[in-house]
Amino acid sequence: MSFLAAAPLALALFLLPQVASLATVEAADSRFERTITALQVADDDARSRFASVALLELAETYLAEADLARSEADSSEQAQRLVFWSRAVGRYAEGLVALVAAIDQGMPVALRLNEREVPSVSVDGRTVMLAHPRSDQQAGYEQRVLKQFCTGITCTALTAARTAQPIPVSPQLVTPDWEFSELGPRCHYRGLSVQFRAPGRLAAQKSICQQFMQEVEMLATEIAWQQRHGVFIEWDAIRIQASPGQPAHLVRLNSSDDSLLLSLPIISSSNALPGAIAPWLQQRFAPAGPPSIVIDASEQGWD
Repeated sequence: MSFLAAAPLALALFLLPQVASLATVEAADSRFERTITALQVADDDARSRFASVALLELAETYLAEADLARSEADSSEQAQRLVFWSRAVGRYAEGLVALVAAIDQGMPVALRLNEREVPSVSVDGRTVMLAHPRSDQQAGYEQRVLKQFCTGITCTALTAARTAQPIPVSPQLVTPDWEFSELGPRCHYRGLSVQFRAPGRLAAQKSICQQFMQEVEMLATEIAWQQRHGVFIEWDAIRIQASPGQPAHLVRLNSSDDSLLLSLPIISSSNALPGAIAPWLQQRFAPAGPPSIVIDASEQGWD
């Protein structure tokens, strides 16, 4: 998408006395929103740290928009307009960085949830809506903010759901087992199997299986971590899509736009694959273990 496609939103941002957003929140109680709710009554340091992370991430986003406008100006018939927008967006990003500096100097910070709009942060009386300039990338922005802010036990203390079930901090290195029969080679890991049929391609099949199982384990671990923090997973609605400008994929977990940013090149290559492995993901860390599921490699185009 070109920079000019986002220009109407940018115009609204610069003409209003206080930065306003055209983006709306269609569903409440995402993890991002619950984190903000918890921070409203948390200590000042935690609230200030979250605001700094959110504003710096937003500043980087707008600086990228400014760079895009400048690069498009060289070959556009609307070069003058693009240069104008580039400068305006750059100034706005500089203003966000200045707010972070004000936070560092001890200026008061307030966080607020807004009905039918994205959350906002106020620094010494100046309010900024935490809105990505491209509404379809809002979930990715929120996830990046949470990922940076939620280090150590910060978010565990804020939003952890009550559960006695432990989950791993990070996904383990997966080593699939292999079986060979007249049907062809089959790899499997904790009940999840991939049945290959094409002969003479074992090296490529091992590479695909290793990557797939590692992605599945990583996805299961990250989903379990989200559940630990009270995120409701709509298993039938999980969607994986490319994240513009990012090497990772955006994994939407529910209609509240709780999301993950993960690199999933194998899983994302098939629209049907997330649904096929959903029962396994759902039970990966259950005491009884996950169910047995067989993925046909030929149906996925892996053979």
